[in-house]
Amino acid sequence: MNALIRSCRSNSRTLLALLLLFISLYYVCFDTISSTSTLPPSWKQSIGLVRSKEIVAARLKEDDTSWIAEHLSDWHASIYVVDDPRAELTVPVNKARESMVYLTYIIDHYDKLPDIMIFMHSNRYQWHNDDPIYDAVPIIQSLRLKHVHKVGYAPLRCTWIPGCPSELHPLNPTDTGPENRQRSEAAYAAAFKTFFPNIPVPSAVGAPCSSQFAVTSHQVKKRPKESYELMRRWVMETDLPDAVCGRVMEYMWHSTC
Repeated sequence: MNALIRSCRSNSRTLLALLLLFISLYYVCFDTISSTSTLPPSWKQSIGLVRSKEIVAARLKEDDTSWIAEHLSDWHASIYVVDDPRAELTVPVNKARESMVYLTYIIDHYDKLPDIMIFMHSNRYQWHNDDPIYDAVPIIQSLRLKHVHKVGYAPLRCTWIPGCPSELHPLNPTDTGPENRQRSEAAYAAAFKTFFPNIPVPSAVGAPCSSQFAVTSHQVKKRPKESYELMRRWVMETDLPDAVCGRVMEYMWHSTC
């Protein structure tokens, strides 16, 4: 009987030791995988084709943009303060929302653009961010730079609604939907003709909403600097309200870049 008891105790100790070993190995492997998976993908993937990358953001004085440096430190950032004429980076006039920032950056840096640029709003959490909690950080961290380099232009939003398959019908504007949608649809054709006089106005325009996208310098430079200067001049001189003017540009970027 004593021998049986000693045998059971020995087996129990062996099983316990194996269990502890399994648990230890599990946590070692799990921690290794977790620590690797939390690294920004742009650090893990080879970016031999990308020498430089920059985030261009449009912000108000009251906006907190510290999250960009904290979570996206592998990106250079140019953050424009649209409502502070004394800011280091600002715009000629605060109009058309983020569009004035985007155009100003392109014009001022046309001859020295980074390989890849992200144009975006300044707030980290926004309803139009394609993330379960509307967080911009994982969207940028998971951005496949090789894909952007290949295609030239990529919206940061994949969800179709609102914006796709067609948001505006410039040749047949209607009085349906919100007023800003109606007015931007009515104004789109004239703006398109101004920007691209040799291209027919499309009958339908569809693009992911919200004017956040990644683009390469090669793609931007398919149009001369004068084209972007023309667009900015139109933005500055148009009588359209800020929201309408900005919305016209929102559905113009995929054609512009």
